[in-house]
Amino acid sequence: MIEPNRQDRATNGDDDSVRRQAHAWVVRLTSGTATQDDAKALAAWRSTPEHDAAFRAAAGLWRRTGDALAATSGPAVAREAPRGMTRRRMLGRVAAGGVATASIAAAGATLVLQLPTLRAAYRTGTGEIRTATLPGGILIELDAESALDAHLDDMRQDIVLHAGSAAFTVPATRASLTVVVGEARLITEPSEPAEVVVRCKPRRGLSGWVGGQDADVACLSGRVTVVPAPGVPATRLAAGQEVGIGPDARGPHAIDVAATAAWRRGLLVFRDTPLSQVVDDLNRYRPGRIVVASSATAARRVTGVFHLARPEEALGSIRTALALSEVRFGDRLVVLR
Repeated sequence: MIEPNRQDRATNGDDDSVRRQAHAWVVRLTSGTATQDDAKALAAWRSTPEHDAAFRAAAGLWRRTGDALAATSGPAVAREAPRGMTRRRMLGRVAAGGVATASIAAAGATLVLQLPTLRAAYRTGTGEIRTATLPGGILIELDAESALDAHLDDMRQDIVLHAGSAAFTVPATRASLTVVVGEARLITEPSEPAEVVVRCKPRRGLSGWVGGQDADVACLSGRVTVVPAPGVPATRLAAGQEVGIGPDARGPHAIDVAATAAWRRGLLVFRDTPLSQVVDDLNRYRPGRIVVASSATAARRVTGVFHLARPEEALGSIRTALALSEVRFGDRLVVLR
């Protein structure tokens, strides 16, 4: 066998080190605990072509792993449990497999969307709600795990919502305000007061991997025009109406204004809401992650009023009301079945 020379060994060692660092950055960004300082440090690390290429390769591998697992996780098939395998242990293994698939798939989408969120001027963490007044008297209220940038100057007059939910209160004294969510735009009427709530989330499927977003736009007062995408006809909303943005979104429909964005009053209000959406909301206020094990369970409906400050209490009430079981992995990961 021919032994590689020292220079080759050094080069290979350097390449391995860069690859390990790139994978460590991917893990860090998809952990849910990355900070703005992490984003700045990553940008500095990727300033060299070698590091940038390694990071892109690691991110691509992570995304393809999620795709492969999602593609192979078909309907559950009943099989005889191996000897010595108790029902409890078997359920634990099945749940763990589902968690791995869901977590890696979600992490791939998170990786694409994380950097704009980390760099955002206005950002909230888990369980945090933030209020700020922008130039022109615009009041913004950010729900937990939300992020936006405001461009209110001579060059631009818009707000970009990157993640989560936000409420915008626009005074009558200013010109129209434009809020950007992915490809969509919503515009308030000039010189008219308006109150609008926008909720966005990564779009399902391939487009979600590259930053595609769905959204719900609710007009609580005033009027707002919603343009889902360039070239798509606009929808005009009056007070008490909501419209969805996305392939499977609902058209304009009436809403309960008092229940919409109840997080502003420290509450979560659900009325015949799919469990999948309820879990998404709870995950923004509870450390760790709640995962629903099957699509049938995710489609179950929830009605109730819960306090944001007590997410574990809300989880217990929902589990009892729907007669669900749970599997816990440590203190943070919960699988509902």
